[in-house]
Amino acid sequence: MVIRSLLVLALTTAVAAADTRVIDGDTIVVDGISIRLAEIDTPETWRPRCAREHELGTAAKNRLIELLDRGELTVVIVGSGGFGRDLAYVYVGEIDVGQTLLNEGLALRWVRGPRAKAARMAIWCPPAAGPAPGR
Repeated sequence: MVIRSLLVLALTTAVAAADTRVIDGDTIVVDGISIRLAEIDTPETWRPRCAREHELGTAAKNRLIELLDRGELTVVIVGSGGFGRDLAYVYVGEIDVGQTLLNEGLALRWVRGPRAKAARMAIWCPPAAGPAPGR
């Protein structure tokens, strides 16, 4: 627990955007640590389920890159997520990056469970959306 607390303290300090890599619209790597933005979900860019999901996911990823390029980051880790990622709120100055993606319609609020996931997928991949690239 002490090590985890030290990590949180280290990551709540400013981090240069150059030390950050964007994986997709809700996942970044900061100084080698994989971070999932807390409380949001964005469409997938890796193995999307439909062409529309890929387009929306790419838009979310590009906007995240724009936001993070604005300056130093503050990362506040609040828990652990799947796939070895830490859950965190990420700020650029006073801007809550995840909330910005929500406000701009590039992300949806993340809710646990298969029904919630199906609801998100119905938005991103409605029946007329067409197949995903390469599928």
